[in-house]
Amino acid sequence: MTTDLLIRAMTEADLVDLVRNEKEKPVWSAAQFAEELYHPHAWQFVACHDASSNIIGYVCCRTVAGEAEILKIFVSADSRGHGVGSMLLGAALQRMAEEDAARCFLEVRESNIIARNLYEKFGFRRIGMRRNYYSSPREDAIVYRSSIKKISGFGS
Repeated sequence: MTTDLLIRAMTEADLVDLVRNEKEKPVWSAAQFAEELYHPHAWQFVACHDASSNIIGYVCCRTVAGEAEILKIFVSADSRGHGVGSMLLGAALQRMAEEDAARCFLEVRESNIIARNLYEKFGFRRIGMRRNYYSSPREDAIVYRSSIKKISGFGS
């Protein structure tokens, strides 16, 4: 697992780097990232090697009324398999616990076995399916839910 990563809050200065990384369908525009950045219930983390390096991953979430949702999680192709996704997901779940969220929800492409395995490793369980949820290519989404654990050091 990668241990020399900086996980920090996303800023407006990150928008260009985020859009450059955006390849997973559906692709978000700079305007969509900015909308999330300033949404009152949304928050985001980015992963980079240090404060001056390019972003190698990010997670975009919302927490409201005791529930949380992971809207998007991304790790650059050359950084996959090094624990970046685990660190981002752990940091997100820690933030959700700090905000007293009881549950977290997310959708993932049915074919994205690597992401599904990561979510299941963190305690997410499949609760449903959304037919033809994704486009380019058209694909079903698996809906996952996890209880947020209220323990010290969760995600460390």
